[in-house]
Amino acid sequence: MKFKSNKKQEESANVSKVTVLSLGFELTGDIISKSDIRADGILVGSIRTDKKVVVGEKASITGDIIASEISISGEVVGDLYISGETTIYSMASVSGNIMTQEILIQKGAKVDSTIKTVSKEMVEAASKNSKVNAVSREELYSIMEERKSHMEERKAQDKKDDRVVKVPDVVKEDKSDLSDDFNRNFPRTW
Repeated sequence: MKFKSNKKQEESANVSKVTVLSLGFELTGDIISKSDIRADGILVGSIRTDKKVVVGEKASITGDIIASEISISGEVVGDLYISGETTIYSMASVSGNIMTQEILIQKGAKVDSTIKTVSKEMVEAASKNSKVNAVSREELYSIMEERKSHMEERKAQDKKDDRVVKVPDVVKEDKSDLSDDFNRNFPRTW
């Protein structure tokens, strides 16, 4: 009798967790994600993830990238802090400093960079000085979770407020005074 390993189940669960910047999409701002990132569009901003970054053939990224692994087929202008493997394919164009544990550059790639292959710990230490790491991941995720819970609380309160029907206060008038005024001004003739 064979049992499937939990590791395979966990890996398959993470396969669908990919942040995608699709072709034709343009974004100005930083991307911070707990999942893999695939970029096929244009990004002017930095990327930070604990996972893998894939830069597609038609993608253009202008900004620093901090990741555990990166595969580049498009254009990247910025410093790379990769704690694992960096792969630069033949159609890629890369400018900026590269600090990585391992690197593979295919023939034909355009690379205008200073490349340092160092230990994972050295990459992580150097990336802390990057402007992308101005706030630690833990602090950022904590802030994001705080905002998310605050938004959920507000939505719940709004739903609760929508269920309560507010009836305006009605001013009760003494109708006898009105009828007396009416009768005085318009006496009955019958």
